[in-house]
Amino acid sequence: MRRILPFTQPLAYAYQFYAFPLGILAARPKAADWVLSNYLQVVYEPTGEAAPVPFAFYLYDYAASPWLETLRLNREWCSRPGSDITGIVRDALASDFYVYLTLNERYVPQRKAYRVRDFPHDVLIRGVDDEQGTFELYGYDHELRFRDSRLPQADLPAAYHETGPGPFYDVPFTLYRYADGGGYTFDPAYLAQGLTEYLDSVNSSRHFQGLRDPWPRVYGMATYDLLAGYLDEYARGAVRYDIRNLQVLWEHKRIMVARLERCVQLAPAVGELVGDYRRVERKAWALRALMLAHRAGRPVRDFGAAAQALLAEIRAAERPLLQRFAAALGG
Repeated sequence: MRRILPFTQPLAYAYQFYAFPLGILAARPKAADWVLSNYLQVVYEPTGEAAPVPFAFYLYDYAASPWLETLRLNREWCSRPGSDITGIVRDALASDFYVYLTLNERYVPQRKAYRVRDFPHDVLIRGVDDEQGTFELYGYDHELRFRDSRLPQADLPAAYHETGPGPFYDVPFTLYRYADGGGYTFDPAYLAQGLTEYLDSVNSSRHFQGLRDPWPRVYGMATYDLLAGYLDEYARGAVRYDIRNLQVLWEHKRIMVARLERCVQLAPAVGELVGDYRRVERKAWALRALMLAHRAGRPVRDFGAAAQALLAEIRAAERPLLQRFAAALGG
């Protein structure tokens, strides 16, 4: 059998738990309106470095979409006596399901931990090639690049079952299948509401209080204060390097540009905002590049001051543009 399911580099990929469903949907243009209606609110965990995901997009469920059929199992079910993880994965792929699971990257080629140390990590399996005897994976590789790689089929059982002695965060064994019959109506009023919640730093998790307790975190524009605090502490050497914070910041602006471009079709006044907001996105990219250069040891004159100045420019420019965007949509 040879089956490789479509996957396109998504607009956002700082964290694999949202990059994988987004990459599946990025290969299907019909799903774009749903993506642009979501991935708007952001959330920051005040405990900062102690949090496994300090700063990210806020969605109630990153695996849920009208364009995805999503099935979840747990490790206990997949590891029951007589189960065959290789067979389970092959059967899923044969039915056009992508497989999202935790593997110990000690046993996964082209990963930093390969043959070095135990490192359970989430991975997407998107294909199988019996001629090569491999599974096709996607994720961050040994060069920290988000791209495809291969895993010998014979190594999957060890990678799945031999998780090492330490505790680890195990993602649910999740199957994704593109639902071509799905549907979603792009609603400018809903988008305007989301923009207002971002601008007003509303705790958007309260919308789902009937399903679980709200998250006592920092949302929307208020996250800039915590980002500024992180950059200050990093510049002083008080916290470790974590490019994901600025990667998420850039991704948020990147998706917002795509959102603005989509809405020009609905509200011509939005067209006046696209160029100015694209400059905001470029500043976010420049801030990310500045931190990468500093980390790589390249000369960066007063990194702390330069980073804070860029972040302040992004923050100051963004608010009036998004206020006008919401008003143009009727918000």
